[in-house]
Amino acid sequence: MKFLRKTAAFFEYAALRFGVLLVDILPVSTALWLAEKAGSISWFFMRKRRRLAVSNVLRTGITDDENEARRIAKASMQSFGMVAVESLIATRLITPETQDKYVEMIVPLETAELLDDPERGGIFVSAHIGNWEVSGHVISFWKKLVAVARRLNNPFVQDFMEKRNPRANIEIVAKHSKDRMALLRPLRTGMMLGLISDQHARSMGVKADFFGHPAQTVASPARLHLATGCPLVCGYCVRIGKMKFKMEATKPLVYEKTGDREADVLRITNDLNKHLERIIRQYPEQYLWMHRRWRDDEG
Repeated sequence: MKFLRKTAAFFEYAALRFGVLLVDILPVSTALWLAEKAGSISWFFMRKRRRLAVSNVLRTGITDDENEARRIAKASMQSFGMVAVESLIATRLITPETQDKYVEMIVPLETAELLDDPERGGIFVSAHIGNWEVSGHVISFWKKLVAVARRLNNPFVQDFMEKRNPRANIEIVAKHSKDRMALLRPLRTGMMLGLISDQHARSMGVKADFFGHPAQTVASPARLHLATGCPLVCGYCVRIGKMKFKMEATKPLVYEKTGDREADVLRITNDLNKHLERIIRQYPEQYLWMHRRWRDDEG
């Protein structure tokens, strides 16, 4: 059984290497076209995910027309297919010198000052919309970014991606790390902590409002803000063309403590969800609708 798992992992790795080779040698427009087509093929074969995506779109009230919901959900799957290819290309194409060519920045002065200040830490909160990998890449041009991510199940793929996409100013902290200071340390040393907060939180989350429905939500942005006083910034990097992006961020968000910690956590998390909802409503075709966000059976 162990041999079979290792063999399957190797073939998965080999397929990835071939895909990355194609991305590296093909023209950018061709690579992106193939990625979009891969999303269309996934839409055809992944029936469960397709039904879930359509159901999620309808649940949000963005549209009540099933045909429109299907259009949005299909475009979302195509968008997701493009994320990996864009991320691979971005590491070699988008640099501090070329950033203005590829990324339109809409960042308030107060947020720019936070990013420019080496002494002030901040918490960057985003969602699976547009290309979240590119947003982290761009932030790292300002100051070191510490991002939370789950290690891949395939060790061959994990090792290859770390070598293929080395990012000098980005540090990855393993999800569910046992180091209790792993998230506090960056904030106390003037770094940005990047958190994706729009997926189901299995533990340590709070039941917050998301598009009018209760959803178990990641509470670490609110808890870290209350513990450190470091401002929160909601940000997004959406696609506006082929390898063209718009990066938008809020002003630094600071919340007063009321003395009821759990109530404060819920209040802040609800507010952050509202910021996420605004951008998702604006670009629904670029949001990851395939995730099982609402899990009514879990109470």
